[in-house]
Amino acid sequence: PNASPKIPQRKMAVRLCLLGLALGVSVVGGTELTFEMGPHVEQCFHETIEESSLVTVEYQVIYGGHMDIDVDIKMTPLHSGTEVIFQETKSETGSHTFNAKATGEYAFCFSNAMSTVAHKTVYVDVVVGNDDPLAADAAKHHQTFTQVETSMINNHDALRRVIDLQTHHRMREANHRYTAEFMNERVQLVSAAEALMLVILSICQIVYLKSLFSSRPNKW
Repeated sequence: PNASPKIPQRKMAVRLCLLGLALGVSVVGGTELTFEMGPHVEQCFHETIEESSLVTVEYQVIYGGHMDIDVDIKMTPLHSGTEVIFQETKSETGSHTFNAKATGEYAFCFSNAMSTVAHKTVYVDVVVGNDDPLAADAAKHHQTFTQVETSMINNHDALRRVIDLQTHHRMREANHRYTAEFMNERVQLVSAAEALMLVILSICQIVYLKSLFSSRPNKW
């Protein structure tokens, strides 16, 4: 008699476990990296994407030069030529979202061709797929969640936003650190030049004063 109330609880526990696994394994395909580019260099990252997939590209120049790069997103379908989807010149930061028109290879290219000596560090994040697959699947099957499941999904979304904010603050911290190191290097060079000038002036003054008390004729 006491076992019957446990059956719904077990079903609820199993459902929560399955939801937790779905939250854990519903990983959206993506690439997040930071790389360096030398002058007159173009780097491309290629990925095969299925038709109708949602693609989001975010990029930012962390430091280097005038903080700008050229960005190109190209599509090479299986049975046709290359098509430019997105193009931006001398951009510091940006984001672009699109749906893949056809299955094929997509190239995300970043160019530093306009720079002659400047090296640049670039952050790029490419996300392929729906950023909220659980909500999309629930809407597709007209599924409703319990209060506990809704709370878990909200926590999952909140943690994802926390990750995005952490990435944003890491980029700002790297940018500010580079600015501080750049200014520190310039201050040290100026300080060294001033110290050298003081030493030279001191030596010249000593030599001049010494010549005033010399028995030899003063050539100045």
